[in-house]
Amino acid sequence: MGTYWLTNPLTNRMVEPLTILLLVMFGGAALALLVLHLWRAFFPHHGTSVPISATSEKVLWQRYRTWAIIAFLFTGAVLSGPLAVAILCAFLCWQGGREYAILTRMPTGHRFALVLGGWVTLAAVLVFGPAALVVAPALAFFRSSALVLQPVKGEVEFGKRFTVGLTGLWGYFYLGWLPAFLLALSVGKAPGLVLIVGIGVALSDVGAFCIGKALGGPKLAPHLSPGKTWSGVLGNLLGAALALILAGFALPDLLLWQRLLFMLAIGLGSVWGDLLESLLKRQYGVKDAGELLPGFGGLLDRIDSLLLVAPLIYYLSLFLNRW
Repeated sequence: MGTYWLTNPLTNRMVEPLTILLLVMFGGAALALLVLHLWRAFFPHHGTSVPISATSEKVLWQRYRTWAIIAFLFTGAVLSGPLAVAILCAFLCWQGGREYAILTRMPTGHRFALVLGGWVTLAAVLVFGPAALVVAPALAFFRSSALVLQPVKGEVEFGKRFTVGLTGLWGYFYLGWLPAFLLALSVGKAPGLVLIVGIGVALSDVGAFCIGKALGGPKLAPHLSPGKTWSGVLGNLLGAALALILAGFALPDLLLWQRLLFMLAIGLGSVWGDLLESLLKRQYGVKDAGELLPGFGGLLDRIDSLLLVAPLIYYLSLFLNRW
């Protein structure tokens, strides 16, 4: 499959509407946070009417800055072509794999295999196209089965090898194989789909936060994530729908029923990914996967939804024959 690995982002047809969209979104968010700050400053005695504390306001400003950096890096990679997307995915694999390895206390050899396997998968997709994704799981199994036969430091029973092996294999699928679907979309000359994944996940998460906080209601999965509610799921879907409307320029010929399918894939995929990472953190008794991103925690805390949405959009696009 032939493709241009690098392109001039300024020549991309999406650069102008995307720039306007980002300026409006971040400008509006900054204005809302500024109004909140001024209200707290000039009406301190009415602070109880503001549904947010000073500490929470500080966290929101941190998240705003983090979102701005993420948006700049992500959109720059999307507009610059598959090689830039591959570099971005390689970083997700490296940092995400590092956080996962620390969280699960993986041995050094398995940590190295996880990241190396992810990078090899990305290189294969870049060179051979999305077809490499079909072969990768089988090769990962054989690699993992070879590693699991090796002694584990401090082992007192053979069961530990199997547990460590499964943890490593899961880690590869989670942080080596799934990010490669984002690259597969780019290699398949579908930058619009890559953009929809990024903006869709971002607005879906924001929608879940805002609607969930505003409406509250029954808990979605109290044992996994006590803060998540069914109203938050509604926010996920509404945020995904808003993304498809605002970023309609990325897929201008998408039919209404197809947009509904994309909305479901993004909204429900975001919830799925979020709960999956919550399960992982609950398993190891931690609140955040790391401290890389101010206001969010670790990289895993930010890309958990992206990891599930990317393959869902990839397969949905194949089903809809979008390439």
